[in-house]
Amino acid sequence: MKLKYTGLLMITAAMLLGSCKNNKDEIFEDPYAGGTPPLGIIVNRQQVPVPSAGGIGTTVSIAAAGLMPYKDRIKFLFNGQEAEIAEITESGAKVIVPGKASSGVTSFQIDGQLVFGPNFTVIGKINKDFTYKVVNGTNGIINRVLTVASGNNLLLGDFTNFDNKGLVRQIRRIVRTLPDGTYDRSLLSGDGANGPLYDMAVVNSFWYIGGRFSGYAQRDGISNITRLTTNGQIDTVLVDTYEHKTKYVSRFNGGTDGTIYKVYASGSKLIVTGDFTYYLSRRYDQPSYQYRDSTIIDSIDVRQFAKLNTDGSLDKTWRFDPNAPGYKGQLGKSWTGANGPISSTIMHADGKILAYGRFSKFDDATVGNIVRLNADGTVDATFNVGGAGTDEAISYVSYNAKLNKYLVVGRFKRFNQTDALNMVLLNYDGTVDQSFQPKAFEGGVPTFCKLLDDGLCLINGYFKSYDGAARNGFLVTNLTGELADGYNTIGNLLGSLTDVLETTSADGKRALLLVGLFYTFDNQPAFNMVRVTVE
Repeated sequence: MKLKYTGLLMITAAMLLGSCKNNKDEIFEDPYAGGTPPLGIIVNRQQVPVPSAGGIGTTVSIAAAGLMPYKDRIKFLFNGQEAEIAEITESGAKVIVPGKASSGVTSFQIDGQLVFGPNFTVIGKINKDFTYKVVNGTNGIINRVLTVASGNNLLLGDFTNFDNKGLVRQIRRIVRTLPDGTYDRSLLSGDGANGPLYDMAVVNSFWYIGGRFSGYAQRDGISNITRLTTNGQIDTVLVDTYEHKTKYVSRFNGGTDGTIYKVYASGSKLIVTGDFTYYLSRRYDQPSYQYRDSTIIDSIDVRQFAKLNTDGSLDKTWRFDPNAPGYKGQLGKSWTGANGPISSTIMHADGKILAYGRFSKFDDATVGNIVRLNADGTVDATFNVGGAGTDEAISYVSYNAKLNKYLVVGRFKRFNQTDALNMVLLNYDGTVDQSFQPKAFEGGVPTFCKLLDDGLCLINGYFKSYDGAARNGFLVTNLTGELADGYNTIGNLLGSLTDVLETTSADGKRALLLVGLFYTFDNQPAFNMVRVTVE
């Protein structure tokens, strides 16, 4: 058996050798043949340009070798934006920073091929505020930033660390800072919330926080909203159970079965909006089937909008029909609301509420992804007359009270039969402000906007360019829709903004605190928050 096996191996080897011999002169085609030959341009990306930073119109020297053979075909780009070349020599090139340039990588382009150069910082009217002391930000999304007493800031979101202060003891989803970003350890939030927080309103010196959570600071039995004192502690009350035991529970006895995205003060009451279908409250003095302590959760059919008293009870005088059959046949339910998801809402000083998202009807009225309610909860017929709205969903709306206008962004192309390319500016009555003419986005669409008092429009999204200019995720327009001169030098923003707080820097300059879920701002590492100064 051994001899037969060895023979078989010898025969197989002979066949392989013969095969190699027969094919030794066969020539295979080079799979890389026909490729573009190397340009022979050498650029040291670590060699800093001269100067290393400058404004529009600055002449910059870039060291490079091998440019002369391409002298008549070469282009130079600042972060993707073509620049004028003043001079090309054996040792490099002199280029002029173009009007729409932004900070980022430079590059030489020859017949479609790129040779990357060093980074260059374009100085403009928006710059990182180095007086802000936050370095490492958060390890998760920041949904909301608000100014509270003494000018301090409150951050709400879905994070467990802030500026590396939560490495030993986690900071769960709520943090307070001093105006310069210093962590305020005096906030007594305990273990914080066990789910994401989205918004807060202040009524009678109490904080009412909303989100998607069932517990806060070791207290459970919460349905996405609860009441805190201004030092961050949950406001509790002692209750008697069926077995006459006592336990501390949230004094605010009310909530919803789904996420609360917005919380508003409405006089001495609250209005909450979100993705919910039921109002919930609890009874702690009820027996179980075994006649032991039991918590009973009562449900009332309430959709997307609810007005609550400050003890958590439901105000049944607002957007509510007490005679309509609701949950399990019980009388009482809210009005219909939207037939699709509501992205968010905006409350005005007069009590009116704007809602937007992806829906075609609201309370059986035909609308186009946007509607406004009167203070009494009825549909405001003076807004968006005609009801066509946008042809696709709305991602975000920013309202500016000084300008009395709305800036709207999303995937849409039209608003009330008027061309509106992913952006539209509306007057207070919902008519289109034709003076704002948006330009084309490439590589994506805007998802966030902020309309400032001076008419500057901050736009964020997952786009690559705007009106032919390289703008990666962040741009600023004026009220005509044009890129605002001097405000578009910020480099790439990779991620999404959720909120912008207008504030001041430590040295008294106008500033903006940007928060969200992003990891790069102006081509530098960022951790979901950054403050910039604005000239």
